[in-house]
Amino acid sequence: MSKYEAPKYQVIKKEDHFEVRKYEGFNTTSVNEKKLSGYSGFGLLFSYISGDNKKNEKMSMTVPVINEFNDEHMSMEFVVPSKYQDDDIPIPNHPNLVTKHYPEHYAATISFSGLSNSHHVEKEKKKLMAWIDSNHIIPNGPYRLARFNPPFSIPMLRHTEIIVKIEQPKE
Repeated sequence: MSKYEAPKYQVIKKEDHFEVRKYEGFNTTSVNEKKLSGYSGFGLLFSYISGDNKKNEKMSMTVPVINEFNDEHMSMEFVVPSKYQDDDIPIPNHPNLVTKHYPEHYAATISFSGLSNSHHVEKEKKKLMAWIDSNHIIPNGPYRLARFNPPFSIPMLRHTEIIVKIEQPKE
């Protein structure tokens, strides 16, 4: 169990390192990032939770740090602590930071350890997509990389996930 708050979910199906989950809605603060190993986005987000927002309010660190990948860009996102509702989330001072809302949704995931470089992420993504296909699950959105540990953690002990939003599974 992590000492940091994370989005809440219910496990619907589990098989080895794969899960189907039903996530409760949650919010993130997001910035576009140029590359997976980039730190400029992390610095902006860390400043935001350290009080660089319209309320000058410090916020708790949460997990995971999320990268969402789509055709146009890659984001880096911090999960907003759940004590904040949609209308009272501190507004970022920096114009490149935006708040995103993830409504309740289903997702398929794969968990892995090690480095989360582009090669390893792509390899794990292919495993997840093959599992999704073999289970007749329909993906419904871009994939997200979720990193739960600081970058100085020993790679073998890191917990990382790839998460893909899916259509609601048939009961």
